[in-house]
Amino acid sequence: MRVTEHERAFLHELHSIKKDPLGKRVIHFCVSNIPAPADLSRRVESAKHFITKSFARSPYCKVFPAHNGDLFVAYSHISVSEVVGVCAKVEKLFLDSEPVKGRNVYGEYSFYKLADATKELDVVFHAFKAIIADGAPQESQVLKKPMSVENLNFLSEKLRSIDLRHCIFNQPVYFVGEKVPSIEFLEFFVSAKQIEENFLPDISLTGSPWLFQALKEDLDRATLRVMAREIPEYRHKAFSVNLTLQTAASKEFQQFYEALPGRLAGRIVVEVHKTDVLHHMNLYRQVRRQTQAMGLKLCIDGIDWRDFQMLHLGRMEPDFVKINWCDSMLSPAEEDLASLVSGLKSLNGHGHAVMCRCDNPKAFVVAKGLGIKYVQGRLADQFFKSGMQLQ
Repeated sequence: MRVTEHERAFLHELHSIKKDPLGKRVIHFCVSNIPAPADLSRRVESAKHFITKSFARSPYCKVFPAHNGDLFVAYSHISVSEVVGVCAKVEKLFLDSEPVKGRNVYGEYSFYKLADATKELDVVFHAFKAIIADGAPQESQVLKKPMSVENLNFLSEKLRSIDLRHCIFNQPVYFVGEKVPSIEFLEFFVSAKQIEENFLPDISLTGSPWLFQALKEDLDRATLRVMAREIPEYRHKAFSVNLTLQTAASKEFQQFYEALPGRLAGRIVVEVHKTDVLHHMNLYRQVRRQTQAMGLKLCIDGIDWRDFQMLHLGRMEPDFVKINWCDSMLSPAEEDLASLVSGLKSLNGHGHAVMCRCDNPKAFVVAKGLGIKYVQGRLADQFFKSGMQLQ
């Protein structure tokens, strides 16, 4: 079947989101999966109007209809709870009081799929390609099943006894404020993909964000065990570890830190993700006080450069803020740029910005122009190893 203009536009949108996924989500309303009502066209138009009106305050929201009646929505900067409320009302518009009776293209008994662009964009790609191909996904195209409660229990048990060393990787954060770049600290992180390949090759850990969050504390504890053994052998002066706020506030982390060699005292950076911070602000404040008392540094990860419009990061008093590079920073709107510059100034010299995911040489030019003296990413690694200047 010939691809419609709206479908072609959504394909372009998906490719655009793939280049800059952070903070963005996609909703797929599986209208074709229910018995078609007599006034389907009217309901689709009503749904489009309602969604657009409901997301009016989002700086980014687009609605795309497919030829089979399905609706795709791309948006950002709207809370999940608010979005779920909108989705429930759209579902009621189409289903009246009837529940969903069959699985959708994602294998779920749901009228809609809410996908985080950083984790589940490929799932939406495959589903949409199947729609425009006018058929169901090929067996080879079917993506991994999302993690189930049984999978969670299996992995939780495994993580208590296995050595996770082969699933933990590291990447430096470089200080480029001097003529010769240096490593400021080494970030340790767990590869979810590596864990999948080793223990559950047919399952997607991040396919169920809520269950993955439940697994995260077990991953944190396993990571701390590995780091406790490995860190004394490294010669770098500082290290960071990605933790949930819950783990950072736990006795396990306190014991981990107290067991480190004396020369590493105060040289650990605790990295917490923006989403965790926004959902648990009171716990964040507790962790901030705790890290200050321990003489540790705290980093907020996962910041989009446009987040400075809404987040008062200066008030949170982080030592580092990681801003993910994206090509849209090359041609920012004047208002967005002003918010970013103002947000960086609000750190008041107490906190430092790190430009992350640098895979474009222009990222270093932009970082220098903004006064950002810390960078991280694949290209930063290549330049550092080759001895080239990053700026």
